[in-house]
Amino acid sequence: MKRRSIRHHIKRTGHTVRQVASLNKGPWRWAVGVQAGLAMGLPVALFTFLENQSFGLMASLGGFTALYCAARSTRERILALPLAAAGLVTASALGVLCSGNEWLSIAALVVVAALAFFFTMGSGLGLPGPIMFILVAAVSNHLASPVSLGGAAVPGYTIPMLVAFGSILAYLTVMAIQALPFLRNPAAGLPPLSLRIRMDKTGKVITARIVAAVIVAGLAANPLEAHRAYWVVIAAVAILQAAKDRRLTTVRAIQRILGTLLGIVLFEGILFAHPTGFLLVLIIMVLQFATEVVVTRNYVLALIFITPLALANTTVGHANNVPATMEGRVLDTLLGAAIAMLVLWIVESLWKKIYKPSNARRFTEAGLNK
Repeated sequence: MKRRSIRHHIKRTGHTVRQVASLNKGPWRWAVGVQAGLAMGLPVALFTFLENQSFGLMASLGGFTALYCAARSTRERILALPLAAAGLVTASALGVLCSGNEWLSIAALVVVAALAFFFTMGSGLGLPGPIMFILVAAVSNHLASPVSLGGAAVPGYTIPMLVAFGSILAYLTVMAIQALPFLRNPAAGLPPLSLRIRMDKTGKVITARIVAAVIVAGLAANPLEAHRAYWVVIAAVAILQAAKDRRLTTVRAIQRILGTLLGIVLFEGILFAHPTGFLLVLIIMVLQFATEVVVTRNYVLALIFITPLALANTTVGHANNVPATMEGRVLDTLLGAAIAMLVLWIVESLWKKIYKPSNARRFTEAGLNK
């Protein structure tokens, strides 16, 4: 029995390792990469030209608008992207409004997480799911928070306005690129979008996971001295939103950690170029382009580019804090991954107690994302 059990665990471990490193089926998303890179980089370039690059980095949060509905037709994107843009601006405004109080900040992220999940998955808006709305709310909250709470004390009203500007610019960029046949992302024949929210039991439980992860990460970040509380939140949510069961969540957690570590190495290489001004703009565009090209093929590859992108945005103008920020990114990712796994085990255990075993198996075998 013991030998058989050992062989079984070795086999499962090998399968997990292959999943971490293997490439998923599907195309490399070159057109999406071009759209995302331009949508993210143009506001930074514009404000760099106006000698206010920090405003450009805040406006680039609106560039996430370009990431949604990438596999849908031009007609559908014309109608859907304004909704995504409005959601990002609303998330930013809510994060700013709650920035003066730690408890309200956590509550804001919980509300944004729940609403964003229902909005993106229930309506068919799809990937990248709620993560970008949570990120925009968290970053806006951090920027507007007073220094005494670890924030940047940016005047609150400017942040949603800049996000709105970035969203509009991203929308116009996508529409312009969609007009070029050789850069138009082909539609994937998905079910039509609907403003009528539909959510099955699996979706509701995954929403519960995400909300629980936001609460736990928000409460744990300060006592555990996280470098950026929202990095912990984002890591936990990113792991939970795309995983179907315990094994796949473990794969996603390993990919998050491994990709972050490799991304740190890439960022150290980027630092040798001392990126500032328009060189930084170019790097941001290339990193965002590369992220969107590879993200559906392998999550580790995507994190290799996401990590230096996040660090570049965070360390602009703060060269002395770069080593601490890099270390903080790793520790916050580890903490977020641990919280994600803890939440998964707790929610899964509760699910099995509440529902019949057959339903529990159906839940763990069903998936949000193929």
